[in-house]
Amino acid sequence: MFWFRALTDAERLFVHRFFADSLGALEPRLRLGLRRIGDTHRALSMNGGRISMPRACFEQCRPTQPLRLGHPAVAGVFAHELLHQWQRLQGYRVTREAAWLQLKSACLRSDPYAYERCSEAAPMLERFLSAQVEQQGQMWQDYVSGCVAGHADPAFAGVAAHVAGGEPDA
Repeated sequence: MFWFRALTDAERLFVHRFFADSLGALEPRLRLGLRRIGDTHRALSMNGGRISMPRACFEQCRPTQPLRLGHPAVAGVFAHELLHQWQRLQGYRVTREAAWLQLKSACLRSDPYAYERCSEAAPMLERFLSAQVEQQGQMWQDYVSGCVAGHADPAFAGVAAHVAGGEPDA
């Protein structure tokens, strides 16, 4: 059975916490489901606001239940997939670019998620703006995971403002 459900109130609050209104155009169509094909231990963001998450990310491992957003790893993965939805709203061709990156990764044994961290907000924002879609997703995942764990990295302040729509491009 393939189905997607609307976000719960807690999941919508999470979206607003980290994206403000920058996903507003898509928010009514955001849907969450269980990853059932391919690598079912990984999340997947599809066109049209559909996000598939692994079973372990849901309370009681049931997709009818809310995501375990108090867990930093789950929150980070959900944020990563939400960022891919945000990227689509910005005009990125996420599916095409990510598929190419995954193929390249398999052939060349490279990590499409790897990026070089820095300790200051301005250089981190520059890296985010010049990064490919999976690097941006990983940066956002690291930021959100840190926030949920209680130790937000101030180096991501510019990235957070940019994603939320509060700061123009560098």
